[in-house]
Amino acid sequence: MRVEPVDLAAIADDFDREVAATPAIDRFCSASAWILAAAGALMPPRASFAFRGDHGYFAAMRGVDPAGFPYIEPVELAWGLASPLIGRDPDALVAEVVPLLAARRDWQLAILAGLTVSGPQRRALDATLPARWERRRGQPTTRHVASLDGGIDGYLARRSRDPRKSLRRSLRAAAAAGIAFESLRADDARVLYDRVQAIEARSWKSREGVGIHAGPMRAFYGAMLPRLCALGQQRTIFARAGDRDIGYILGAVMGGEYRGLQFSYDDDHGKLGLGGLLQYHQIGELCGEGVARYDLGTEMDYKRRWAEDIMETEMLVLVR
Repeated sequence: MRVEPVDLAAIADDFDREVAATPAIDRFCSASAWILAAAGALMPPRASFAFRGDHGYFAAMRGVDPAGFPYIEPVELAWGLASPLIGRDPDALVAEVVPLLAARRDWQLAILAGLTVSGPQRRALDATLPARWERRRGQPTTRHVASLDGGIDGYLARRSRDPRKSLRRSLRAAAAAGIAFESLRADDARVLYDRVQAIEARSWKSREGVGIHAGPMRAFYGAMLPRLCALGQQRTIFARAGDRDIGYILGAVMGGEYRGLQFSYDDDHGKLGLGGLLQYHQIGELCGEGVARYDLGTEMDYKRRWAEDIMETEMLVLVR
């Protein structure tokens, strides 16, 4: 059995290919663009604990808690969406990872996040982990997911009457106001992000300090966008009034699934229902290119109206 340490940034393309083949995980949030950006912008300083074996990767970091105990955790633990177990055969991968963990004496607590509840990775761990290691379960994390079967018409048919009525009203109002929608697949991440940030600065999110206009979240998206653009995964639509950007929706496509990331709009045009209109136009574009699913991200009330399915992952904490 071959298990060797790796620099995930240096082998990101191969790592992402394995992520795309891994069953029952949040693929986008386990891929290199997400986890490496989060590691640099959102997580505390840690040392790499990433390994490649014959059956995939263990993508983790090692740190020391202020209380003094050493720990292992996924590369991204800001939300706990990323799975550290990356491989198309979970049983074979876990059979490599557990002996690796057992042989290392430089940790007391290990956090394995992003595990689908009752999924193959969790079942393999339950069958393989030493009985002497204490196991604790974390609170499940829910993502809302919409099917894009049947195109935009099929999608709208699965929504209730009130959202459809509101959307029709917004479409009429936007048309009367001369609002245009521009789909952009930019190669230049800096130009794209400058446009996004100009809109963020005029939004309610900026005013209330919950957007991506400043601080770690601005750094996180600024670090992620260049790779998304380079891979052709980025999907952005801008709403425009004349020659002025007044709204945007940003996401990325991986393996036939779209992951929504952020959207915002200029407060001065809030009555137009730009949030719903941007979602509508993005879904239309995605259906046109054959994308099958739309992951709206983690739990928020409004997302329930836009999606019909959920994906749940949980955290397993090991103590020895």
